[in-house]
Amino acid sequence: MAGRMRILVAEDERVISRLIKQALTAAGHDVTGMQSCREAIALLEDERFDLVLLDRNLSDGNGFRVVEALRARSDVKPPLLLMTGEHAFDDDDSRRERVAGIVWKPFELDELERAVYRFVA
Repeated sequence: MAGRMRILVAEDERVISRLIKQALTAAGHDVTGMQSCREAIALLEDERFDLVLLDRNLSDGNGFRVVEALRARSDVKPPLLLMTGEHAFDDDDSRRERVAGIVWKPFELDELERAVYRFVA
């Protein structure tokens, strides 16, 4: 890959989180994993990331809580890739414009890497 990114992975299934972290770390990125909305929101308040991979359903609620918290910030907002295995939006859902893309579960790791590659500077 052309550039190194700081990536936050918010995924509550530990096996999936570990596989994503391993694949993206091997591709040269600095990857931090969180398992809950609360943890991800707290981390995003203190640290800056180039990309956020966000599971739609986390252990403590809907991942859109993280989207809303991040979008409320006035400073730089990293692109968000939503990971989901279910229908993500209604046709008129305004949250659709707040995510840069969707990675449909189940996915192959190379598919995820291609989605991430679109955001490498």
